[in-house]
Amino acid sequence: MSNGPIELNHYYHDRGIKKYLGFYLSEHTRELHQRDKEQSLVNEGKDMMTFDDIFEIINIAVMKQTPVVIQPNVANSDDGGFFDEIKGKINGFTETTIYIDDLPIELSLIRHIELTSDAKWYQVADVDEL
Repeated sequence: MSNGPIELNHYYHDRGIKKYLGFYLSEHTRELHQRDKEQSLVNEGKDMMTFDDIFEIINIAVMKQTPVVIQPNVANSDDGGFFDEIKGKINGFTETTIYIDDLPIELSLIRHIELTSDAKWYQVADVDEL
């Protein structure tokens, strides 16, 4: 009995990691590609708005109960882009903060704000069409 390392026969050639690549399912590779795509997206900065323009949009959104889309003026250190947009209705506000669906947002951190439609996933037919 030898105390040396066990030696494989000379006819076996180990392909390393290549032999396991066939085990990936197509759904798994699709998810990996989708995740890579999403991570590579960079949120470009929209035009910086003045406080007067921001207040005007906020007033319209509160009066008409219209949802808004807000781009925070916070840069992402990983890719140089900006954080994701915040969407929702304005539920309340103070002198320095607005609340989007109970999420407080400082007015000084708003880069861009715009009104958005309250899109439905269904379409209501006209009574005349029925």
